[in-house]
Amino acid sequence: MNISEQVQIIRQALLLREKNQYTQSSRRLLVDKGYSDCSSFVWWLYLYTLKMDIGMDTPEQILSLKGIDKDFGTAPVPDTSILSPGDLLFFKGSDPSRPFSVGHVEMYLGNHKIIGHIDNGHPGPTIKNLTDFCEMRYATGRPYIKTRRFIF
Repeated sequence: MNISEQVQIIRQALLLREKNQYTQSSRRLLVDKGYSDCSSFVWWLYLYTLKMDIGMDTPEQILSLKGIDKDFGTAPVPDTSILSPGDLLFFKGSDPSRPFSVGHVEMYLGNHKIIGHIDNGHPGPTIKNLTDFCEMRYATGRPYIKTRRFIF
């Protein structure tokens, strides 16, 4: 595991905490200008920090050959003993035409915390408790799908 890359990407994620307006328009790619959605946030973090293009949206990210699957969502909440800071956690959405019906992504920070951007009317991305977030998604029919690792 490349600890230096983990530290870099987590620091950058925390610098953007609660600074961006949620949008799914073309402005979503202007993450450093104050706009993002869940997938553009993690895309920009990896591209800006590690010069790695993991794909600009969740379907590309969940299938990217640059990552490897670490957990396959056999439980509503992933086992934190196999997670590493920088791992991406994918969740179901409402579009069955997408791979795995993926609709949302969050990044694992460590210590049972995740960061990501959701459309809740408040600036994001925000830090959330992993268990609480996964249980809420599960209860609303948009459960955890799997975890992918891009930092080795």
